[in-house]
Amino acid sequence: PFLGCPSRFRAVSVGFRAVPAGNTALLLSPPAAAPPLLLLAELCGEGAALPPGVLNVLAAPPGLCRALRGYPEVTSVTFLGAPQEELPGLVWGSPCRGPRLAGPRGGRSVVIVLDSADVDSAAAAIAASAAAGPALVGHGGPPGCPQLPWGGCVVLAQDSVVAALQRRLQARLRELRLGDPLDPKTEVGPLPPGTRPPQGVVQEAQEEGAQVFQAPLPPLPGGGDRFYPPTLISGVAPTSRCLREPVPGPLLVLLPVRGPAEAVAVASALPQSSAAAVWAQDVTVALDTADRLPQGLVWLNALDLLDPSGGCAGGAADTDLDEALREFGCPPWEQPPKVEESLSPPVTLDDPGDPELAQAVAAARGAVPRWGRLPGASRARVLRGASAALGGGRGTPEDGDSGDTDGSLQRALLRWAAHVERAGGAVQEVPGGRALVTRRPHGVLGVAWGWPRPLDLQLLPPALALGNCVVLVAPPGGLGPAQRLRKALVAAGLPGGALTVLPGNSRRSGCHLARQRPDGLWLCGGDADCDWASAVSVPRVWGVPAGLLGAPGQDPPAGAERELELRSTRPHCLWLPGGAA
Repeated sequence: PFLGCPSRFRAVSVGFRAVPAGNTALLLSPPAAAPPLLLLAELCGEGAALPPGVLNVLAAPPGLCRALRGYPEVTSVTFLGAPQEELPGLVWGSPCRGPRLAGPRGGRSVVIVLDSADVDSAAAAIAASAAAGPALVGHGGPPGCPQLPWGGCVVLAQDSVVAALQRRLQARLRELRLGDPLDPKTEVGPLPPGTRPPQGVVQEAQEEGAQVFQAPLPPLPGGGDRFYPPTLISGVAPTSRCLREPVPGPLLVLLPVRGPAEAVAVASALPQSSAAAVWAQDVTVALDTADRLPQGLVWLNALDLLDPSGGCAGGAADTDLDEALREFGCPPWEQPPKVEESLSPPVTLDDPGDPELAQAVAAARGAVPRWGRLPGASRARVLRGASAALGGGRGTPEDGDSGDTDGSLQRALLRWAAHVERAGGAVQEVPGGRALVTRRPHGVLGVAWGWPRPLDLQLLPPALALGNCVVLVAPPGGLGPAQRLRKALVAAGLPGGALTVLPGNSRRSGCHLARQRPDGLWLCGGDADCDWASAVSVPRVWGVPAGLLGAPGQDPPAGAERELELRSTRPHCLWLPGGAA
């Protein structure tokens, strides 16, 4: 069964993805958000639309989530609305044991307005987005009533248009209608229950010298206690808190930039920014700027267009339809969760860490632009060169390397070289235009090997072929084959630092790797496991199933190649306007 702990309307979309996949669902919701979910469950039961017990809704305080630990049949848990730093206190198990965990996705949007943009249409779209919240997973819902506290919007405007854009944004914010979220005419509703108003952040920016514009509040129901006026902050310092942290509510932050390159640099450095938009009439500059943005969902001269088939399923900026459905399915190579085994000891704050590991992750991060931005054909040549080199060399028994005796590693290198050469994107028809969906590497990928069997190197070719830089930590015995593979790859043209092989204590390797904050973390076996408190800062954590790699000397089972591709990359969706909406 799938069990979720939703806090807002996003539970509806999550439940309707879990149930068609063959799961039963239990939605735990705070009482304030429960009425629409209870109505949904009642409607689903009318006329035997769903069998009894398939969709269940329980209004309860958030602390009840912890009671789920007593039910080992729970196989997947999705938390909606709980901040990431609170997840370790709510979850049980770990990336390798216990139910699979999914947390809230979403965040704030970044809008880049260049000098050739249509400023009027940009201002209208930005103001509308600030009013209703971005339509990403964790948001949406009725007008003015987002599912999660959205993080506002950061607007990066080129110097030549920043003054005109500021005037138009202020005029648009004045015209927004605040009121009852159930009224179709309402554009800005109240903050979600339990959301702290952003007054402290706004006041702090004002004390730092920023200019703050707030639209006047009209008479509102209930005295307007949960309403916050549409706000525009300009003239902020780059280190201001309103840029460092997503702020819930109808809040815009306007920041001038000198050109597209500076805009991309600022947008890349903003934390928790899940989507972006580029406004420019110069199509060449707009496409070049959009291609360099790290956000998974990018609109061109539009904002908040979404369609479930448009690459980012349901609007999640970091997942596509395959990944959204896999959250609620169980591939044949996955084993039932084990919750009775003890976890690896957590890494505490006073743990000195591993300087050599930190240096390896830093070197890998420096190699990301040189390796990940190469065309697929260039990376394929490196893998083919390494395969040829491995075929002509032999390892030494002293370092546990007997060579690629069965040729499985050579076949894996050649197979992934061919795969990356023909890899491409898809163009999909979506409302208002077309979406170009591609997949991009994570960046730095940490791999911790903890299985008692010999190190299986077939995990490395897909990760490297798809553009990632890898730091591998495994027990000292048997690292010879990995070192030999690294030498062959470097000789064939792999940049230095793109693959590092380190010996380590597998009982703590997962925790230490997580502390270095790679872009992805693969945990191979319980001995390499880590606690969620260490792993929560890593965007993508995967407990690699033992059955995924197949028996030694054999190719992976059917479907494993697609699984490895999804785990090695993230989707990038570019929405191009055109045609009728």
